[in-house]
Amino acid sequence: MVTLALIVVNVAVSLVAFSAFRRNKDTEKFLFIPVQVASGENLIGMVLSNFSHKDISHLVFNMLSFYFFAPVVEELLGPLQLLVIYAVSGAAAMLLTFLFHRADARYRALGASGSVSGVIFAAIVLYPGMSLYVYFVPIPIPGPVFVLGYLALSIYLAKRQLGNIGHEAHIGGAVAGFILSGLFSPSGFAPLLETIRELLP
Repeated sequence: MVTLALIVVNVAVSLVAFSAFRRNKDTEKFLFIPVQVASGENLIGMVLSNFSHKDISHLVFNMLSFYFFAPVVEELLGPLQLLVIYAVSGAAAMLLTFLFHRADARYRALGASGSVSGVIFAAIVLYPGMSLYVYFVPIPIPGPVFVLGYLALSIYLAKRQLGNIGHEAHIGGAVAGFILSGLFSPSGFAPLLETIRELLP
């Protein structure tokens, strides 16, 4: 139920945001603008930006990713834990973004990518035997390998500021989800460590 509720909230906020962007009116309240937050302004944008999206493709990609992985977390940990992971991952994503861009007056961010990254990493910790498919890789990627590759690529792209993507948000959200799931799970990180050992030659 929490999985579906969060999807509904994302869709509802994004539809309102799409309308605002089309009319070019009240757009900032759907955007996370670190320089404004540093001055104590536009705090509503800091919140709504975690649910608003740039366009339909952005929304669909994030919600499909969330839909595939969130049920794993909700089933194995419970609805409250899923909600906590989603919220804390989003907060961690914003915090890391803020630290890097708080003096950049041009920087704008929106989307649930930080929270979704946290949920994906949480699902991998809980069910490390899963394999993931990435559109430019023709073979399934083991969960632990995906974790390392995702973080390495995100750090590389963040350092070089490549693409119109909030790489810092992805890193912050992913790390938060990873840590929280290990803390919440009765088995901790043991299944993940065992899977890594099995993958090693």
